Amino acid sequence: MLRNLFNRPSYSQAGWMPPFLVVNVRFNSSSTCQIQLDLEEPSKVRTLKERVSRKLDIPAEEIQIILAGRIIEDDHQLQDFSVGNETILHAFREKRKPRCPEGVPDCSLEPTRSSSQNNIYQYFVFCHECKSMKPGKLRVRCAVCREGHMILERDPQNWDDVLLPGRIRGECRGEACGTDQRAEFYFKCTGHLSSQQESAVVLKHVCPNRKAAECIACTHVSTPVLVFPCQRNHVICLDCFKSYGIVFMDTGQFESDPLYGYSLPCPDKCENSLIQESHHFCLLGQDQYERYKNLGALDFVRQNGVVCPHFGCGEGIQLEAATDKVMCPSCKFLFCRQCLSEWHEGPCRMRCIQLPEVFPINPQSKGGCKGR
Repeated sequence: MLRNLFNRPSYSQAGWMPPFLVVNVRFNSSSTCQIQLDLEEPSKVRTLKERVSRKLDIPAEEIQIILAGRIIEDDHQLQDFSVGNETILHAFREKRKPRCPEGVPDCSLEPTRSSSQNNIYQYFVFCHECKSMKPGKLRVRCAVCREGHMILERDPQNWDDVLLPGRIRGECRGEACGTDQRAEFYFKCTGHLSSQQESAVVLKHVCPNRKAAECIACTHVSTPVLVFPCQRNHVICLDCFKSYGIVFMDTGQFESDPLYGYSLPCPDKCENSLIQESHHFCLLGQDQYERYKNLGALDFVRQNGVVCPHFGCGEGIQLEAATDKVMCPSCKFLFCRQCLSEWHEGPCRMRCIQLPEVFPINPQSKGGCKGR
């Protein structure tokens, strides 16, 4: 279950930060009001509304602020949410605060502070701009106008609600939309300023280790960790996951799956434990991630054909007939499909190699985590 999806505080990234916070309040695609707030003083939503009111000559009580599909209450502080510099907050004008949709107990966000600096983020993403894993934040927009003037009819309850389209609907307060619109969830990187349309890939198997679960390999407790989707939810620390992935790439023990592609199972070889999204292998490091993508592409070609083994070629060849005699259409190299050696008559001279168990698992580790 995804709990408290929106209730995560914002903390500044390491390094220099300006003494003020710039927030962009957008009423529609053509009306945006930029407000500068002092970081040294608590900035309540009510204060933000009053600043917008003075700029746009709109009564503050008629301004409603939306963040991540929810209306923010006046007495909440912006610093308690994932509101960074140049964040866009969507707003609409209404004299009375809209009533909560039936079945949703509260339309407001409730800020929650974590006691540990390492546990303040719930989500982690692969950012193409940063080219690495970064803490992420969940956002929502209307699937039609792609603006954030969206009030959800209900909170997401699991990953399918967030990742699969059309699971949750809501009311869009944009000028060109209306009630009963499809909600579209997306994730943003906290490591750099990004445009509203820019998004990052969520790493759904990576989460903070709030239950202090031991790594299945080294038994150490760290955070964040990667949780395999097996029945026991085995946990592995990111350092051990990196070693695990590199060792299995070196020994050719990655698995090909029609649904999840070129992937790794839980080190304990549990059923239904494959990593379900390929961007998780960015945790192996940029060079190893590029190597993983190349090996995955080669594996796909081998599943449907063969790769020319001639030095400097590597041409992918689609085979139409069940034959062992293959000629590369690019370099004209004639080779055996079975052993990938130069073409020969008679049986291949192949030596079977039994791969050893090269990644240790500590049998004393509990290595499991039920939920986040």
